[in-house]
Formats: sequence, C-alpha cells, structure tokens
Amino acid sequence: MTITLTPDERRRYKTHGRKKGFLKPKDETHLKECLPALTLTGGVDRQQLLSAFGGVTESTRLWLEIGFGNGDFLAHLAALHPEDRFVGIDVFLEGVSALLRRLERQGSDNVRVVVDNANVVLMERIPPDSLDRVVINFPDPWRKKRHHKRRLIQPPFLDLLAERMRRDGLLSLATDWGEYSDWMLEHLQAHPAFENCMDGGGFAPQPDEWIETRFQSKGQKAGRPARHLLFRKVEG
Repeated sequence: MTITLTPDERRRYKTHGRKKGFLKPKDETHLKECLPALTLTGGVDRQQLLSAFGGVTESTRLWLEIGFGNGDFLAHLAALHPEDRFVGIDVFLEGVSALLRRLERQGSDNVRVVVDNANVVLMERIPPDSLDRVVINFPDPWRKKRHHKRRLIQPPFLDLLAERMRRDGLLSLATDWGEYSDWMLEHLQAHPAFENCMDGGGFAPQPDEWIETRFQSKGQKAGRPARHLLFRKVEG
C-alpha cells in the first residue's frame, strides 16, 4: 500500500532546479484548466490505480517516466502504445504545459501527470508491485561533487523504486554525462533487486522506441553522446 507523508517528511525531499520557466498567460490558464483532470490520484493497489484510466485489460502495461522534460518522449510513447497507460512526473511547469498540448494534439488519453518530487509520488501515489516499465532520461547529473547527494540515482531511491516495480519490470535510463552514466551503472549493478539486461553487464543499445529530443541534440552537438542502461527488476 502507499503511505501518506507528514509535512516534515515531505520537506526532506526537496526538488532542486527550475520549476517554472517562462509561461505565457494563456499557457498558465490552460495548465490550471487541464491539469486537474489528468493528475494521478493514486490507488491502494495496481488494479485500483489502473482503473482511474479506464479501458484496461490484463495485458495493459503501466509505464512511469520520471523527469519527462518537455514531454517529447512521453507523448511519443503514449501514441506508440495506446493500449498501455502512462504516468509522468516532473516539476518544470513549462514542460508540463508543453506535454499537455502535445497529448491534446495527438488525441492521447492514456497519460496521467504529477507535478511533485519523484520520491514523494512513488511513496504516496504508486502502490507496490505496480510498474511494468520505468523510464529515466537525462536526469540532472549534478556535476559538482558537493551536489552528488542531490542525484536521483541513489540506494534509497532504488530501494523505493524496486518496491513499486513488478517482477521482470524494465528500468531504462539515459544520460549524456559520462561520469554520471558510470555512477548509475555502478549503483544499479550493486543493487540486489536489479539485474543488467546486457550479457556481461555494461551499457545498453539505444531503445527501439527512442526518439532524439532537443535536449539530446544539444548534448551531441557539445560532444556528449547519450549512453543507455537497461535493467530488469528481479526478486530481492
């Protein structure tokens, strides 16, 4: 089951970085009008969580993307897999607004959004054994050593994520920061609940569903190619 954090507990999970950006007045109005209907309310178990979407079957998969940016990849996945259901987490309101407009244009109704810290959302709104696929693309690398404690991929976060994923669920990650890719690989290899899908370990090829986003394009132009990881949730 999920848990409800106290205000003091929630304050432990501060989200650093930009949260608003530049929103035109019409975009702010659109966000206020449309976001409540698409906000994930949570559930006591996977079945109740999926029931909020409607139209699900036994084969329906539940995806989660943490930090969807401008929503390019999440909207692409939602259109590519209309039979599945998706949850997106981010705090950057300009990106949330862009995602909602993309979903409207392509007519996708299989996505729910939460504007909050990923740890908090996993604890309060995602029941254990619920997620089939988790996507984490280009999380902030927090390059300075004194900021490494802010990195998303840490043992406590992986413990929580593992509890929320189903057995044999897949976790895919991408980063264009070499040192952070090594960090993520090291932490995931060491975690008993995750198994590298690549024979012999190491990095994975680019996913079949992949599309190049504007963020990735900027990194490549700066000489930072993306690295991918793919892990499976196992017992433990």
